[in-house]
Amino acid sequence: MPTPIGLQDSWEVRELPPAKPLDEAVWQAWLENGRERDRRNSAARMVAVKWVSLAGLVMVAALWSYLGPYDVIARFVVAVGAIAVMFHAIDGGRYALAAVFAAVALLYNPVTPAFSFSGDWPRALVLASAVPFVASLTAPTVRKEPNA
Repeated sequence: MPTPIGLQDSWEVRELPPAKPLDEAVWQAWLENGRERDRRNSAARMVAVKWVSLAGLVMVAALWSYLGPYDVIARFVVAVGAIAVMFHAIDGGRYALAAVFAAVALLYNPVTPAFSFSGDWPRALVLASAVPFVASLTAPTVRKEPNA
C-alpha cells in the first residue's frame, strides 16, 4: 500500500512588485494615439463607401439596358452609400454636403423610386448624381475638433 506524502507547509509570503504611479502624459498620449487611429479607420471606411457607391453608379450607367430586374439592388447600394456619407458630413459639420447626399438618397430610394431606369434622361441623371461622390472624394476633408 502506498504511503501518503504530506504537503509541506510554506510560510513564505510573496510580495507583489510595487505599482508604478500613472504618468498622465503617457496616458494622454495613449488616448490621442487611439483617437488618431479611430479617425484614420473612419476615413478609410468612408472612402470605401464612396468608391462602392460611385462604382454602383458607373455600373448602372454602363449596364443600362440590362438593369431592369436589378434596379432595386442598384438603388439600395447608392441610397445606403449616400446616407452613410450624409451622416459623416453631418458629423464633420459640413451641412451643405449633407443636404446634397440627402437629396441623392431620396432620389435613389428603393421603396418609392423617383424615376425608372429606362430612357436617356435618367441615364444622364445617374451620371450627374455621381458628381457629389467624385467631389467628396477629391475635396480635402475638414476635421471638426471635438469640444473637450
